[in-house]
Amino acid sequence: MSYPYYYRKRKYRSWRSRGHSFAPSKYAILTNLFGEAIGEIRRAFLNLDDDALDEMLSDYGSIYGESAETYARKTFPQWKSGATNLSGQTMERLVELVPPYLTAEIRFSLLQLILKKHKKNGVQHSVRINVKEPYEGFRELSTALNSMSHDYVLAHLPENVMKAASWLYDDDITSARSMLAEVERLENDMIRSKATREIELLRRTISSGQVQSASYSVEMPSGTLDVVAFAPSQCFVATVCFGENAPQTKTLRHWRDTCLIDKRLGRMFVVWYYANGEKLAEYASRHIVFKLLAKSCIGVFAKFISIFLKGKQ
Repeated sequence: MSYPYYYRKRKYRSWRSRGHSFAPSKYAILTNLFGEAIGEIRRAFLNLDDDALDEMLSDYGSIYGESAETYARKTFPQWKSGATNLSGQTMERLVELVPPYLTAEIRFSLLQLILKKHKKNGVQHSVRINVKEPYEGFRELSTALNSMSHDYVLAHLPENVMKAASWLYDDDITSARSMLAEVERLENDMIRSKATREIELLRRTISSGQVQSASYSVEMPSGTLDVVAFAPSQCFVATVCFGENAPQTKTLRHWRDTCLIDKRLGRMFVVWYYANGEKLAEYASRHIVFKLLAKSCIGVFAKFISIFLKGKQ
């Protein structure tokens, strides 16, 4: 990974040497911006090398006074060992001073945590694959995968995230944006690579005829890609009870194709049904009482679904 030259040098620029007019942020504000990353900043402070720690504590003394610096230097070994808790006002002040002393690797990992905390939900895209004729579904899947693999995260970042990144990079906006873009690129590449492998496995499994139904979801940079594979002509129990082209069967099939497929629980039910529906239909065909009960229940349910679908039009 390539970092801007300044952040690759093991040279520390103190707040004093920069002539920084330091107005401390509140720790609660930083916690809101960084989330779990604030703990990483605290750990980074406790693991600074000797040169960086000396420079930082000198800054601390120049801002908050000699007695505060003396206390921090004396207490640091206890903070690091855990014998004394680093908390309260001292923790707020020290954490706020950390950024100039962090390595490029730590800054980058903190940016990853920031983006994770503020990640947007994105869009949800569903792809249906007919296991009997999967080629069109596979083509749509490839198109969806490509379209959802890249997303310009900087265009969607909340303002406070950019502020956090700028604070982390010492108000160097160019470096902050460059590192955010690098985080985005790596995340996109990783997600795309994983999704491509898993979807290719799904493709081979469906093509081999080993499965009759399957449901799969993958998180993409711009949202979620849901894949459901099934034979759309099947509606086992309703077909046995009413017939292949009966209004009730058509209604339930339409409900499946327009509503269930687009919901996570709906896709789970579809997959379960195609794994077990044929057995239920066979049982209904051999047991008249069960068939009559199923026909009555399905008929009422189909009528309700018909009303529901008309209301959505």
